[in-house]
Amino acid sequence: DERARLEAEKPGLRIGKLRLSQLRDDGGAARRGMMIVATQESVVHLLLGRMPGGDAMDPQSILDLLRLDHVVIDEFHTVDARGMGLACALATITTQIEGAARLTFLSATPIDIRSILISFGVEADKISVKQENVVTGTAEETQGLRAVHGDVTLRIETGGGILEALGAHEAEIRATLARPDTGRQLVVIYDSLKRLKSDKKGLAAFFDRLGVPVEERLSVSSTDDSVAQADDGAFTFGSLNDPTRFKVLVATSSVEMGVTFRAGMIVMEPGHDPCSFVQRIGRVARGDLEGSVIVHASSQQMEKLGWLRLIRNDLATGPGLVQVDAFIDKLLAGTRQRFDVTGLDPDAEDGNFRRMPQTAVWCAALFWIAMEAAEWRKVIRGNFREFRPRKASSMGVWLSGMQRAGNGAVRDWAKALIAEARTLRVIMEKVVLVESNGWSKSISWHLYASTPELADAPTFIDDRETLNVRVARPIAEIETELGGLRVRRRVECLSPHEQRTVMIDADRLMESWLREMDACLRRPGLDAADRNAIETAMKIVRLTGIVPAVKSLAGMKNGII
Repeated sequence: DERARLEAEKPGLRIGKLRLSQLRDDGGAARRGMMIVATQESVVHLLLGRMPGGDAMDPQSILDLLRLDHVVIDEFHTVDARGMGLACALATITTQIEGAARLTFLSATPIDIRSILISFGVEADKISVKQENVVTGTAEETQGLRAVHGDVTLRIETGGGILEALGAHEAEIRATLARPDTGRQLVVIYDSLKRLKSDKKGLAAFFDRLGVPVEERLSVSSTDDSVAQADDGAFTFGSLNDPTRFKVLVATSSVEMGVTFRAGMIVMEPGHDPCSFVQRIGRVARGDLEGSVIVHASSQQMEKLGWLRLIRNDLATGPGLVQVDAFIDKLLAGTRQRFDVTGLDPDAEDGNFRRMPQTAVWCAALFWIAMEAAEWRKVIRGNFREFRPRKASSMGVWLSGMQRAGNGAVRDWAKALIAEARTLRVIMEKVVLVESNGWSKSISWHLYASTPELADAPTFIDDRETLNVRVARPIAEIETELGGLRVRRRVECLSPHEQRTVMIDADRLMESWLREMDACLRRPGLDAADRNAIETAMKIVRLTGIVPAVKSLAGMKNGII
């Protein structure tokens, strides 16, 4: 959004050059104090991208981040294994340079990354684990302390869906919306975007009956936030809307993390796991407010989710009043136990909810090599090699051997793998739906491909290489009917020894690709060079879990990395 705003204000502005100038404090902001807020993807794009030719300014590198006093990675439990590269690289360098930036990871539901950092090469005594002391008690016992949350009433019910739950609790919802304090907001959270869209007309009718106009109810999801600001007669939506000014929010799991509402009541589906459940409950009664949460699950969900049954049964037979810390401990005990490796790994910390897989170390090693590949200054590249952790050295040896090969397919495979280091999280591609009047909105590829009307509609590719679909009727109507077909997404992957590609099922990408390569190894007459290329590639894929795709190589050739 900010990039689009700047480019609209100043056509032709070089955003990368501007950001680098700001990062290097060319304006003297350090004397006044400066804070940079960014996504990890934005930072990685700056580090691994290449400035267009003709710039007198030195290109960017991770050393630019060391100009800062403190780098904070918030909500780090959401970082995928392949997204640990930036964190590991920063940790490796900052712990070896005196006076370098401090690096902090923050999360309310922490995962074990300490063992990953140590395995990558960070010294254990340079890592400190801290926990905020949160207390519970009566107003007298907590006098003078800052209230994080008020008391919350939690009910878990079984039924036929969110619309049924809203109808059953209409009186309480009306009372919440009429509250005199700041907690007069209702938040409705769905597990499924498809289910939210199919319920949209019913939701609109319910809130019409309650007298909540369209301009006071906001729909929040990945598709709704693909536009800036709009409404479809049922809900207001768009990324520029401030959620706190609406009486009603209807949303998907995108609101779970780091979002503060003034909600006095939540009606929600249970979420995808206990951590998701906890994050959702944490959206209500923020500050010194009271609130309520209605968890509505289908009988199939209740049967499938053992942790939800455990909590419901405990609430039914327990004392009724439970301290929140005891509640959270009980809810997440199974999750913690499942990932408790403190008896197996001396570097692992107790109290984490999940353990980062070992592939994270090798993804970080790949990221390190990508940093070196993006750096053309010999001195800086030499500095990187001086700091190179052992696993990054191994990755560098394997990839440099492939890049020196006489076979172009081997070199292309290695280049594509290095390009994959830019992808921190695998997010399904978006498809843009375009009405006849030019108005457009994005949905996920899977929703597009599983909807017969859209799959059969005419398409075109725009200048950003995004698939656009021309629709014959309003998008708001189509959204309520998304899905229906069972589709499987396939990825076009590179072969490491011959100029051909293989289409692999995306759901089991690594396993399917390894089977394909194993079959190649069994071919009669395979020469030694090809065998070595296949075996090296298979080893890297097993360690990182990353299979290079054709689109990664195309991006590299287009100067993206």
